[in-house]
Amino acid sequence: MLTKGAVEDLIMEHLSRSNGGSGATARQKTVPPARRVFLSDWELRKLCRPGDRTVTVPPNAILSPLSLDWIEYNGVKIVRQ
Repeated sequence: MLTKGAVEDLIMEHLSRSNGGSGATARQKTVPPARRVFLSDWELRKLCRPGDRTVTVPPNAILSPLSLDWIEYNGVKIVRQ
């Protein structure tokens, strides 16, 4: 019976042979995709302190529809930085 460590060794040996012995996987050679942040209304409320009229979010943040409604209702302005 193979143990977990033996299976990992077999996989790593196979991967190192298929890449010309370099040991690098295809995942390391590719550029990672840009990370996008999804903000729900609950997370947006945590970012906004009482009395604040602006909230700073990352430039690539995705805001949920409910959070957009909450922003409009409370008159909060979003600053993307």
